[in-house]
Amino acid sequence: MSISKLFGHTLYRSFGGKNNIGLLLLEQAIYYRQINKYNLWINQYMKRLLTNTIQLNWLRTFEVASRHLSFTNAAEELSMSQSAISQQIQLLEHHLDQKLFIRANRTIRLTDAGRAFLPLVCDSLRQLNAGAAQIFSDAKDAVVDVNINATFATMWLAPRLVSFNQLEPQISIRQRSTNWSADFDISTADLEIRYGLGGWDGFESYPLINPLIRPYCSGAMVHELSTPRALASVPLIDVEGTPQGWDQWLNAYDVCMHEKCARQYTDSHTSAAALAANGAGICLMYDDFMQMGVLSNILVAPFEERVSTDSNYYLCHHTDKCLTRPSRVFKEWLLDTCK
Repeated sequence: MSISKLFGHTLYRSFGGKNNIGLLLLEQAIYYRQINKYNLWINQYMKRLLTNTIQLNWLRTFEVASRHLSFTNAAEELSMSQSAISQQIQLLEHHLDQKLFIRANRTIRLTDAGRAFLPLVCDSLRQLNAGAAQIFSDAKDAVVDVNINATFATMWLAPRLVSFNQLEPQISIRQRSTNWSADFDISTADLEIRYGLGGWDGFESYPLINPLIRPYCSGAMVHELSTPRALASVPLIDVEGTPQGWDQWLNAYDVCMHEKCARQYTDSHTSAAALAANGAGICLMYDDFMQMGVLSNILVAPFEERVSTDSNYYLCHHTDKCLTRPSRVFKEWLLDTCK
């Protein structure tokens, strides 16, 4: 925009036209004024941009300043200037629309809002550091938390875990045994091994065993069971809560019990196997559990007939959860071993 248009032709002539030194100075003043307005707009825009989302460095500065109750000491720890510490605290307070510190006589103390906010910041920074260390660690001295069905832990994993330890001696497995689905609902473990039908919402799940069961008993009892009809003479051990049990096995092979046989009930396959191993009856067991381990040398299968179960043991983890490298290593080993 020209000076003559901006101030009018009469004023323009009063300055002596385009060759007047005063006019040149006026043009420069107007130019720099426009530049200053532009810079002010840029600063205001950047300030709004910065305060749209909370910044991690603000939180770190707040945590250190709160711990020392001194901007000077916080500046020393973070290798920053005291003015930079103060500025970041002010930006955080502006973002939260709350005063976090009371400043008086070269001392600072937390406000009520600051004291309430501090534990949340400390926990968040601690979780961030721990999560980053787990995800990006080299698996040295790592621990994988596994919330695991007690039967699978005892009858499948226990005989095979030594091979994993030989392959990955730097990774430890922390097992937390459980049987019931309610216990898994509150789990915070890296991985879970559940018994059920699969297809849990929000989880990736991988079946681990061949879901076929057949009768198993002690070596001493096997001589009493020449045919399936002889089952009427021994207690049948049933696992409560499982979709398929003795009634399904007997019906599948047209075994008709003319006499009502004795039954024993338990809540896990581990307990059923222990009862059978001690001669308390005959249980239905997954063949995959009888391939290795102490019980595989004690229990024998008197019949070849099997039935398929709807339920299985599944390796699970949250769909949206990033597994740590040690967790991924254990997951891959588990799935490969189960093939």
